[in-house]
Amino acid sequence: MRNVGAVERGSRVFGGVALMTLGLTLPIPFWAEEVAETIGLLAVVTGAVGYCPVKHLFTRWGHEPGASSRGGGTAERG
Repeated sequence: MRNVGAVERGSRVFGGVALMTLGLTLPIPFWAEEVAETIGLLAVVTGAVGYCPVKHLFTRWGHEPGASSRGGGTAERG
């Protein structure tokens, strides 16, 4: 199952690689390196696989991107 589109997949991979590179090369505190590398790795993996568990949770709860929060849902009318 995939829930990440082609353009978003490409940007996740590109951004993730950029974050990991910055975390490895910049003279920043150790904790900041680890945060950048971890977020970058997560972005690369979700982009490569095409599935994001966090996005799945939001769409499962009805918070789809671009959806209005003012009713008009899927409830049957009688």
